Amino acid sequence: MRFIFLRLGLILILALLTIEVRADLSAQQARKLITRMAGAELPSSSVRVKRISSISTSSAEAIADINAIFRIATNSQGLWRVAELRVGQGRWEDFAIVATSQSEILSRACDSPNLRSAGRATEPSTKCARCLIAAVLGVQLPSDTVRIKKVSPLELPLASRPSAVVESLITAELRFARVNGGWVVVALRTGNRDWISPQTLVAAANEAKKKRAREEMDAMAHALARFRTERQAYLVSDSHATLIDHLSPRFLSRVIRLDPWHEPYRYRGEPDNFTLRSLGADRKENTPDDIVVSGPFLNMVPPKALKLKHLTGFPWGVRFKLGPLSGLLRNMATCLAPTVNPLATPPVGADFS
Repeated sequence: MRFIFLRLGLILILALLTIEVRADLSAQQARKLITRMAGAELPSSSVRVKRISSISTSSAEAIADINAIFRIATNSQGLWRVAELRVGQGRWEDFAIVATSQSEILSRACDSPNLRSAGRATEPSTKCARCLIAAVLGVQLPSDTVRIKKVSPLELPLASRPSAVVESLITAELRFARVNGGWVVVALRTGNRDWISPQTLVAAANEAKKKRAREEMDAMAHALARFRTERQAYLVSDSHATLIDHLSPRFLSRVIRLDPWHEPYRYRGEPDNFTLRSLGADRKENTPDDIVVSGPFLNMVPPKALKLKHLTGFPWGVRFKLGPLSGLLRNMATCLAPTVNPLATPPVGADFS
C-alpha cells in the first residue's frame, strides 16, 4: 500500500510539473509578443491565440489568428496585387519592396476572369483579395488559413490607380524561446512556407529599402544637376519639400517626398553644393545607418568611362584631342563627383570596375 501511495505521489508531482511548464508561456504573453513582433504595434484585440504547446522549458509553439489589414492596388498592367500591410496606427509596410518572383507567379492565378468583381473594375472581389493574400503568404486554397472579413475600395481623388483595403483573418504558426529570462518570437510560418525569423524579415526589408532609397536619391541628384545647368546654381534651401516643388515636374518626373521608411528626406543646399539624406531604419539623423548623397553632382558617366564630350559645358558630340590635358580633366571630374557614405552604393548605372 505504501508503495502504491509513493507511485501516486510521484505521478502527481510529474503532472504538476508538466502543467507548470506548459503554462509558463501564457496566451496573454504570447498575444503581446505577437502584436509587437518585427517592430509592429498592433492592438491586442487583433490577435487570438488558439493553442500553445511547450517544446521544452525554454521553447514553445503556438497557433494564432491575426487580424491583418492589407492594401491591394492595381499595377501598371491594371492587375490587382498586394501593395501594403498595416503594422500599426498610420504605419504601413510596402509589400512590393520584399515581393519575390515566386509570389508574383502565384499571384498571376488571381488574374482569372472568374475571380473578378461583378461590379466596377475599380472594386476587387472578395475571391480575388483572398487569392492574392494567400499567394503572398504561401497558402494553398481552399484553406481556412486566409479568411476575408471585408473589402473596402478606396476613393482617393488624386490616386492614379484603384486600390482597396482588405481586412482579413490569417492563421499563423509561431515559435517562442526564452532569452535572458524573457520570451521572444523566434520564428513564424504561414501556409507551406518555411519557418523564418522576424529579424530575418526585418533585415531583408531594410536592405530592399536601402536600395530603393539610393535609387530615389540618385534620381534627385541627377535632377539637381540639370537644375544647376539651367540655373547656374543649386537650390538654396534646407527644406526637402521646397526642393521637390522646384524639381518636379520639369527636372524630376515624379514627386519623391518620403523615404522607404515613410520619413521625409532631408535636403540642405547652397549655390555650389548640396546634401541629400535618408535617416535610415532607425529614423535618427547622423547615425551610422544614414544614407547620404552630396555634390556637386555631374550628370555624367563614371570617370573611367569618361569622354570629354560628357563634361558639363561642352556641346554633346564635340570631340577634342588635348593629350595630357584630358587626364587632368578626368581627375577634376572625379573630384567633383558626389560623395556617398560608406554604407551606400554607387548611383544606379555606375560601373567602376
